[in-house]
Amino acid sequence: MTSELAQLADVRATRARLDEQELELIDRARHSGATWAQIAQALGFGSRQAAEQRRQRLVTARWSRRQHLDLGYAPRIAALRAAVADLRRWIETDRRWDARFRRAALVRSTVEVALDAAPGSLYALALHLIADLTDAGEGLPAPVRAAAADMAAALSTDR
Repeated sequence: MTSELAQLADVRATRARLDEQELELIDRARHSGATWAQIAQALGFGSRQAAEQRRQRLVTARWSRRQHLDLGYAPRIAALRAAVADLRRWIETDRRWDARFRRAALVRSTVEVALDAAPGSLYALALHLIADLTDAGEGLPAPVRAAAADMAAALSTDR
């Protein structure tokens, strides 16, 4: 029975690696210009909507795995990732985000990378995000300034 349980754990780990690979390939295909219909066909789905939903499920699973891994680190890591996630939610709802300041598009892409980054990389990326948001000045919306303050607090060693 122990052998079967170990094999089941191996299946779970293999599934997580395959999910990561699938998500990366979907994103690379999209960035290379593939349509959702083409991706759906490659995945064996009947519609572009099914392919988009599959990607969203993979992203959700990745986020869940990352949150679970964060529990093994200091609480600051979870707080830092939550602040970055708050910033992402605001950026996604702001139609004018990319025109708000010179580095807005860079901030958007850094947030995307930071959300899935290992703790050390998350820390470094958050420092860049804070610097870029600080350079943008006081013209940023209050929720963005609040997310930056939360990131700064999570990074602070004065706790």
